[in-house]
Amino acid sequence: MNRFFSLMGLEQSAPQIIPSFIEGLESWCILFNEFCFQFFNYVKYLFSFVLIGVGILILLKARGIYFNLKLNKPEDDYKPLKRTRIFVGTFYIFSGLGILFNFLTYFLIILLDPLPDRFIFEFINFNGTLNSYGINRIEELNDSKYPHEVSIYYCFALGSFYGILNLFLSFLLLFHNRINIKPRRVIFWFLSSLSSCLLFGFTTSLIFFIG
Repeated sequence: MNRFFSLMGLEQSAPQIIPSFIEGLESWCILFNEFCFQFFNYVKYLFSFVLIGVGILILLKARGIYFNLKLNKPEDDYKPLKRTRIFVGTFYIFSGLGILFNFLTYFLIILLDPLPDRFIFEFINFNGTLNSYGINRIEELNDSKYPHEVSIYYCFALGSFYGILNLFLSFLLLFHNRINIKPRRVIFWFLSSLSSCLLFGFTTSLIFFIG
């Protein structure tokens, strides 16, 4: 074995290489964890300001449509359109402020926490050979002891965030009649997003939006 490492230009033997590899992997996991932490922080503020901006644009557009229709149509014709746009615009602004100031995030965590999800952990320990303490160290961020355990949780959190984001976009496309997308494709997108949320958990990524 030592001859093999010398031929490869490596001075370390196998017993020395393995601890060095593990140490390097842990260092990489620390950098990955810092990246994910900053990523969720930036996404929180970006997502909040995008929702608030879209809501303001919808309200401004509703105001312009309101004045245009008021000149050309009776009041009963433009009232439903005005109310719908005001509701949608207000909902976007409320959602953005709720994520920015955490009250909507807390509400969603309380609402979604009782739901049966995080089936990925059931699949990992499908035969019951892993002890519950080892599973808890990757299932609960506060119980993690090593950087690679935190990295595993962050990977699941990214999958959770991907599912929640696509779930939100599928709702938007489903009720937005100006975007020409087949309903069957939107429904498939919705079901795949819901499956991702059930697999990785709804609240797995939401905890990083608090702070």
